[in-house]
This record gives sequence, C-alpha cells and structure tokens, in this order.
Amino acid sequence: MRTKTEKAVKLFKSGCLKEALAIFRTFRIGFSKEERRTLQIASESLTGNSGFYHQLGIDTDYMIMKSKEIITEKYLSNEKV
Repeated sequence: MRTKTEKAVKLFKSGCLKEALAIFRTFRIGFSKEERRTLQIASESLTGNSGFYHQLGIDTDYMIMKSKEIITEKYLSNEKV
C-alpha cells in the first residue's frame, strides 16, 4: 500500500499539481506554519478560489510557484535527476 506522501510525490512528478497540493496541504508534520499556509493558498487557488485571494491582495501565482519550491526542496532534493 502506498503512503499519502508517495502518492502526493508521484502526482507532483507527473504534473498533477492541483491533486498533489490537495494531499500536501493536509500534512501537519514536516512543514512550518508559513509553508502549510502557502500550500493551502496555492491549492485553493488552483481549485477556483484565486479571486478571493486576489481581493485580499495575495499574489496567487507567487504562492503556486512557492509551493512548488517547498515540495521540491522537501521531497525531491535528495533524488538524482
């Protein structure tokens, strides 16, 4: 049986960012409070709530880019490319 982490990493590698973030945003361990918030905003932006965050003055494109960096740093930085 695959773990949530394995499933999320596989989705991320295959380019399914929305689905991967839906899993990563539920993680409580391994991410700081700020990182969890970034993943949450990026996930919600990709599911159609970006307008809400734009109204709050949050750059959703930056949050999505930052979420990719966070996941890459935490889960893919040890792998050989």
